[in-house]
Amino acid sequence: MARGIDEFDLIRRYFAPLSNGEPGALGLRDDAAWLRPDPGMELVVSADAIVAGVHFPASTTPDDVARRALRVNLSDVAAKGAKARCYTLALQLPDTVDEDWISAFASGLAADHETYGVSLLGGDTTSTSGPLTLSINIFGQVFENKMIKRSSSGVEDDVYVSGTIGDACLGLGSIVGGIAVDSAADRAFLEGRFLRPEPRVSLGPALVSVATAAADISDGLVADLGHICAASDASAEIHQHLVPLSDAARRLVTDNQPLRTNLMTGGDDYEIVFTAPVSARDTIVSVASQTGVSITRIGRMIPVTPGMPAVTVRDEAGDIVEAGIGGYRHFGEDVAG
Repeated sequence: MARGIDEFDLIRRYFAPLSNGEPGALGLRDDAAWLRPDPGMELVVSADAIVAGVHFPASTTPDDVARRALRVNLSDVAAKGAKARCYTLALQLPDTVDEDWISAFASGLAADHETYGVSLLGGDTTSTSGPLTLSINIFGQVFENKMIKRSSSGVEDDVYVSGTIGDACLGLGSIVGGIAVDSAADRAFLEGRFLRPEPRVSLGPALVSVATAAADISDGLVADLGHICAASDASAEIHQHLVPLSDAARRLVTDNQPLRTNLMTGGDDYEIVFTAPVSARDTIVSVASQTGVSITRIGRMIPVTPGMPAVTVRDEAGDIVEAGIGGYRHFGEDVAG
């Protein structure tokens, strides 16, 4: 356990208050919890683990660690059309963590509880000789048989993406010193997009019965659209010049074609890539207006062609842009997955 901290005191002081609002958490005084979906709803469950030095720099502040860990999970259930309700948290803490760190970490979670309306359901804390590791299981609710899957897209469906792509990739590059961002305002914006992603919690539920398939963008736009293609037994064709970039990203990319391509494969955007029939175009314009989230049509689904990648990226002239598999892969090379 972290330096000088009793596990049960830690739970009572810092984590039990985070369970308020979910009666099945039992105030974190039991060794299990209960959870019942609301009438007419079913549970959507997802899990993500993040590791210091792998998913975020070890120097990241504890409140940013907390918010990033929670938000990447909120993004998962949002992409399924569900509204997040509660989560469990497993913390593996090295002995370099002290009580001040835990207090700031819990405060970061509490702030996002207010923002996103979720509660802590339970979890576990343990010590580790390895890096700081957090694992979250998140529970959301969606109307029965309405979860948006990856596997229901069809040929000729449009491909859309929310928000802007590549900001987090550039932000991480700035944090670790791999990319120089001269503008202080741009640097703060881009680094914030990595450290505190904005899960599209209003957009996901609004896409129920509109989107035919969806995924949140964690591994990279090309990779996560590729997951939809694999599950739907289809391919996709997208146009690089249509992929939305923020003003800060555009100021860095200018005419740097390799960097522009990297933004589609870098990951950590936590936007939603989804498909929808051509007949839904007007509806999607309305969804964007109602949710306040920008949505951009970037391509279409096409039949599988032997020898061609799942996702073909084309430039403004129609030529193919080499993007590889297009993302990050655990337990392998730093390519896609």
